[in-house]
Amino acid sequence: MSIDWTEAVKEYKEQYDDDNGIHEYIDGLLPIYNYEIYQTYHELLGTPLNIEIGEIHMGMTFDKILLWDIYTEYSNEFWAEYKLSNDEEE
Repeated sequence: MSIDWTEAVKEYKEQYDDDNGIHEYIDGLLPIYNYEIYQTYHELLGTPLNIEIGEIHMGMTFDKILLWDIYTEYSNEFWAEYKLSNDEEE
């Protein structure tokens, strides 16, 4: 699933006044079904078969580990575009 981050930021700014809802907004963009999670992870980061499971992952299911990494990537992309958008507005 490819996201147009410029459009995502534009949509977010239409719905919210500040940056307090960004985490919830990004969470809403995450895939839900296992196949979509795997496919999205593979598009963003490559094969998940190379993930090293560490202490930080204890108690997490495999899909939660993938979603965590996807969320991090989405968050980085969104924040970069959000800051760029704010700079353009000023």
